Amino acid sequence: AILLDELLQKGYGLGSGISLFIATNICETIVWKALSPTTINTGRGTEFEGALVAFVHLMISRPDTGSALNEAMHRQTAPNLINLFATLFIFFVVIYLQGFQVNLSCKFHKIRGHPGVYPVRLFYTS
Repeated sequence: AILLDELLQKGYGLGSGISLFIATNICETIVWKALSPTTINTGRGTEFEGALVAFVHLMISRPDTGSALNEAMHRQTAPNLINLFATLFIFFVVIYLQGFQVNLSCKFHKIRGHPGVYPVRLFYTS
């Protein structure tokens, strides 16, 4: 990570090293809240912290799969599946919108007959 930070600070990449560490921290948090195998003690008993791990555990341990799915989707004390799906939805919408751009045609007074095109992104993220 230090080598990658130095490369970015010297201008060999896009963005800064600080953005790299912020993105790494956010990705780590999302993965941990989805896949954490640790248990937490809630008022109703011990549950898995990770949303996907808790979902699999509830589907295996509960005889009624409908109530298990409902509980995994709407957990109050720990990450739930709706939080995970909303995060993934926003992530993919941003990736999709990042590709949109409008090409503005430019005319140069000094160079006649040579039209230029200036692309403008509608949604800029770095």
